[in-house]
Amino acid sequence: MKLRELLTADHIVVPLEATSLREAVIALVQRLAQQGLVRTPPSIDRLVGDAGGRDLVTIGERVALPHQRTDAVDRLTVALGVAPQPLAAPEIGDRVRPQVIILILAPRDGASRYLQTLSAIGRLLRHDRVLEALLAARSPEDVLAIPEIRDLSIEPELAVRDIMAHHVPVVSPEATARDVVEIMVREHARAVVVTGEKREVLGIVSEVDVMRALLPQIPRVGEQGAGEDLPAIPVREIMTRSVLCVSADMGLVEAANLMINKDVEQLPVVSEGKLTGLLTRSEIIRKLFAR
Repeated sequence: MKLRELLTADHIVVPLEATSLREAVIALVQRLAQQGLVRTPPSIDRLVGDAGGRDLVTIGERVALPHQRTDAVDRLTVALGVAPQPLAAPEIGDRVRPQVIILILAPRDGASRYLQTLSAIGRLLRHDRVLEALLAARSPEDVLAIPEIRDLSIEPELAVRDIMAHHVPVVSPEATARDVVEIMVREHARAVVVTGEKREVLGIVSEVDVMRALLPQIPRVGEQGAGEDLPAIPVREIMTRSVLCVSADMGLVEAANLMINKDVEQLPVVSEGKLTGLLTRSEIIRKLFAR
């Protein structure tokens, strides 16, 4: 499938007259409703990040991809808008002020094609030349004339890259177990990847590894040392060194079976020996099966 089959001129709003991300999303939903593609409005709060940000992806400071599986549509639907000026987006912080908004809506039972589309568009918009061409567009026809958009294919099968997290908590082997705990709490992570200077994977530290290392160090009430700081245990002493890694191009079914057969919770994703992402059981379940 080509993106142009989903993104027609009627689904493109250029210029997108709005002052905030919320106004921009509402305008795109209204455009789709005018085409008879949206029965009832989806949750705008979820789309703009009010509900924890799970239905909103940002790329750099100028691109936002609100996306949602919803009963509001019968088929996969895409709309795109380019605002003349950066939009206010207080829901996601002051750092991001998007101008390019791509809305992706899919029926609740359409997880695979929805994720393939979201992933393909996300990869496309990481290229500066595509973003620059979109910001320079003055009409829907200008958008559809951009070669990368016109020719973008959406793969028929899900791959690891369609599900993996691109932001991966990492730590050096010289860090301490306490550092790992702080990262886990801050990032809401169940594991932290240990990397070297060239971002090569050296190991991984899971919640189990941390508990195994730190629980024996906690003094009981009344014992000498109670209340003192925990000892600085180096990460290299507690990390799991034998780490199974996969490539972003691996089929998702193959990777999921690997996780089941090897009984691992997460798989670092590498490209040319460098860490590029993390695939987790919880993310597979949430993205494929959650409603």
